[in-house]
Amino acid sequence: MSKKNQPISGVFVLVMMVYQCLWHVVLPFVLVRLWWKGRKEPSYRAHILERIGFYKGEAFTNAIWVHAVSVGETRASAPLIHALVASKHRILLTHTTPTGRKTGADLFQSYINQGVLKQCYLPYDFCWPISRFLRQFKPSKGLMMETEVWPSILFFSKNKLPIYLINGRLSLKSSLNFAKFGNLSKELFSLFEKILAQTQSDAKHYETLGIQNCPVTGNLKFDVQLAPEQISYGQLWKKSLSNRQVITLASSREGEEEMVIRAWGQLQDPKPLLVIVPRHLPRTIEIERFLNQQHIAYTKRSMITSPINLTQDVLIGDTMGEMASYLSMADYVVMGGTLMGTGGQNLIEPISLGKPVILGPSTYNFADISQAAIVAGIAIPLRKSTPIQIENELFNLFQDFQSCPQKIENMSLFCSEFAKHHQGATTKTINYLNLP
Repeated sequence: MSKKNQPISGVFVLVMMVYQCLWHVVLPFVLVRLWWKGRKEPSYRAHILERIGFYKGEAFTNAIWVHAVSVGETRASAPLIHALVASKHRILLTHTTPTGRKTGADLFQSYINQGVLKQCYLPYDFCWPISRFLRQFKPSKGLMMETEVWPSILFFSKNKLPIYLINGRLSLKSSLNFAKFGNLSKELFSLFEKILAQTQSDAKHYETLGIQNCPVTGNLKFDVQLAPEQISYGQLWKKSLSNRQVITLASSREGEEEMVIRAWGQLQDPKPLLVIVPRHLPRTIEIERFLNQQHIAYTKRSMITSPINLTQDVLIGDTMGEMASYLSMADYVVMGGTLMGTGGQNLIEPISLGKPVILGPSTYNFADISQAAIVAGIAIPLRKSTPIQIENELFNLFQDFQSCPQKIENMSLFCSEFAKHHQGATTKTINYLNLP
């Protein structure tokens, strides 16, 4: 049944009315918070009118609308956007965060210059901003990336355009939370034209909410082509370090850097170079403070203009858009977000570059792929949960890899095969979109 013919209950309509009223109440506070965040990150104060549905520039109608919240979703959308543009489709690319918008501008600058792709912010999720957005752009289809489920967008687009949830991801925890709302959740998810799940587990979680026929198309992140110039730069940097091992802590969250630094600090000299790339760059100050307290010599990527033979113990990756360089220079990677219960970050990029990964106990954002990587022998799970236990496990692994680098090489051989086996999500996704 097309969502145009999908019946909507009176209870759902009533809940939507309450939801609209709440948005009108909280909007002033949301805008003040946005302005306040702009104190440290001025980009939050740019294009504010777009967030309430007012857009400048020429009309850009009848395009395929892709919504990618932030950096990870924007990068994941790249292979699909490349394929759609190659098929002569125009793309309206929306974001929620400034970092996502900047990433999109960097990735698709040539398309923007050609006039086949336009970027803007998706407005806040209530009636009149969403209605203005839909009137302004009149997209032909909507593609929401991964976990984006916005009630007003789905409700007000019901009779205007089909919206698909692509690269769909739904953890067990999230599915249980949605299940608490019973039929309301089922009605909400039923407003999607189709849900394309990353994995069989994701599909099952949608099905527990009463959503039938959720095809598994795989993860678009496996189809992402990392920038070759960044990979080359990272390899050049690695070469300049001679035989010194490199550990990269990628997309780290608060509290994780301290655990990794303490574990690394117990290693015998000469220690591996430790590269720390925080998930949120403003936290660089906190990391520097801790390193200074520990009397550890460090430098920052922003202070280095070319690959040099680093004499410092730690390199802080304080630049945007260079993750591929930080990963390609590593011998192995500790995945941020897995050590402190935040569900983990994208382990697909390091695996695609042939880098074994160490995973903490929290991997629910990438549960299936994490388990598959563990079974394939290219990821090592930490079994303990307290900070002290995690530090001890990390130290033992670091020490093992330091004394026996051949183990890293053996694991690396299987990473590329694993990544290649999981490619193809772009083609599968396009096959379900009913494109002209």
